[in-house]
Amino acid sequence: MLKKIIIKVLIQFIILEGLSALHGKIVFYDGTYVVGKVKKVDESSVHIIPIGLDTPEGVLVGNIDSLKMENGMVPVISSSVKYFYQNGEFLSNNDDWMDEYDDFQYGDYSTLQQPYEYQQKEKSIQQFYRLSVFGGVPFATAVSLQEEGGSFKMNPNFGFSFQMPYYEYGALDISPGIKIMNYSFDVSHAGYVQALQFSPFFDFDFKPVFYFLPKNLHLNALVGLSYNIGYDLDQNPTNYPNLEFDDLDLNNETYSGVGLNAGASFDYWFENLPIAIKFFANGNAIPQAPPYTNISTFFSNVGISIVVALKRHDFENSRPK
Repeated sequence: MLKKIIIKVLIQFIILEGLSALHGKIVFYDGTYVVGKVKKVDESSVHIIPIGLDTPEGVLVGNIDSLKMENGMVPVISSSVKYFYQNGEFLSNNDDWMDEYDDFQYGDYSTLQQPYEYQQKEKSIQQFYRLSVFGGVPFATAVSLQEEGGSFKMNPNFGFSFQMPYYEYGALDISPGIKIMNYSFDVSHAGYVQALQFSPFFDFDFKPVFYFLPKNLHLNALVGLSYNIGYDLDQNPTNYPNLEFDDLDLNNETYSGVGLNAGASFDYWFENLPIAIKFFANGNAIPQAPPYTNISTFFSNVGISIVVALKRHDFENSRPK
């Protein structure tokens, strides 16, 4: 009786073992393969008893190109688990994020495709080269440029400038440039001096800081060195106080020297034009008239500049930023 029970249990175990395991073939990406009894397929691995072994081994799904079962099922394709397998049962893997919403159908993919059109990012007004012409009126001069009890006159100045595009530096936008300005003054003791000022400078735009200003308005500051050279001198040495006539050589006197300039401006850019009006106030350190060119003097001026951004016209790039 006991013998019959043992035989019955063994038969049932063999049947269950056969039901819970099917032969399968695991093919790896390098073309090699393993054949054996597949015990289980889960999210991460395939448990298989290779032919010739007695215990199952786990094979990571990420290493498997395909798993084909003897009944024709293909639970794993390209490291993707299509069917789970355990205790002789196959269960479809429905854990797909694409099916999270019932309103999505795979057949709708083609309707989602839209022709891709490249749209170039609009360049801001700060990303262009710019030219400007300006005129200024002196409103303050140093005492060293005048003469107490004598006559003094400083004439309006004018010039032009060229600037590179702005680039970001910290909280500011910075643009290097160069300015050429004409100025002149007439002093009783120094005579008449006409000169050109060549000035490399940096223009600092505070728009990124003062973002709350109106869109078309920019607050700027300018700092630069200068080289000043006279092209017309008309001096009378007898008017110089405390100088002997022989102290001046009218044939050899020249006007030249280095200086500084700094200032601030408000720039207003028109809405649909690459043009701005700049209202500025500048201070200029310049050499005194001969024979004191090694000593600096100072004048300041206010004025207006017309700025043009060198940009090709386009209906989409006309708005300043």
